[in-house]
Amino acid sequence: MRIEVVVNCGAGSVDGADVDAERARVAAAFAPFGIEPPVRAVSGMAVGLSVRMAADRGADVVVVAGGDGTLGSAADALAETGIPLGILPMGTFNHFAKDLGIPIDLGAAARVIVEGRTIAVDVAEVNGRTFVNNSSIGLYPVMVDLRDEIRSNRGWGKVRAVPLASWRVLRRFPTRRLQIEVDGRSWERRSPFVFVGNNTYEVGPRGIGARTQIAEGVLCCYVAKAETRRRFVRLAIGAALRGVAGTPHLDAACAPTVTIDAHGHRVLVAVDGEVDAIRGPLRYRSRPGALLVRVPPGVDPPTGPPEAPEAVAGVTEDAEA
Repeated sequence: MRIEVVVNCGAGSVDGADVDAERARVAAAFAPFGIEPPVRAVSGMAVGLSVRMAADRGADVVVVAGGDGTLGSAADALAETGIPLGILPMGTFNHFAKDLGIPIDLGAAARVIVEGRTIAVDVAEVNGRTFVNNSSIGLYPVMVDLRDEIRSNRGWGKVRAVPLASWRVLRRFPTRRLQIEVDGRSWERRSPFVFVGNNTYEVGPRGIGARTQIAEGVLCCYVAKAETRRRFVRLAIGAALRGVAGTPHLDAACAPTVTIDAHGHRVLVAVDGEVDAIRGPLRYRSRPGALLVRVPPGVDPPTGPPEAPEAVAGVTEDAEA
């Protein structure tokens, strides 16, 4: 197996100040398997370029060390190429790796790449930008923007800056009027938060944020109908306790395409935790089975049938009314 590794120096658990040590640490993870892969340490937009170059050189597996944003860039480079992505989870939260059952331990993750199996999973994109987990507009990208500002001003880490940034964004509570179209059904909302997931996410008493499907070829759109902080907090608590179907102020619909029009304005959009300002309309689409990934041999990522059909029906009735 010919493996090439790309390390994102800006990832959450990578020491960007000692690049040589990080490269050595990653290379050492493959040593027990008799593999000595080339390890390139890059950052920013160079991640996607480096992944493409590794694929062009004929790598059997292109391994990426980083977090979810890094993996989105890698997925953009490898989607529909037939070359599998190997994952070394070295970000802050590593949601995609966890959904695939990939261990966080570096040596164990390397074992998955060498001894695991290859499966096809979906990716999604918004206006041509690929993501593996989710995208959102409203409160979350504004919070991330504030979090990064706090980190820059105070020298804090991501996790430490989140509570202060969350409090500040809730105090501002920005809302925006949006025209939302999901697979031909259209409705207009003034909302503080819209979430578009690559497949279906768990929302309810069993948990929030875990993926229930990863290869069903759909996007799931959740729209908060809450124009005040109090209603939004009640909505969040209700969704956690009762799920989507039991939360009347939360619209939900799943389909292969989603379009969100902010009436010509440029909006902050979070894509796998990274924020960019994009001019609408935002055109989302699913790319079923576009990405090959290496996963543990005994783990089956979630691929059950889509959930919450009653939520889809509820949006349809609202749109037709």
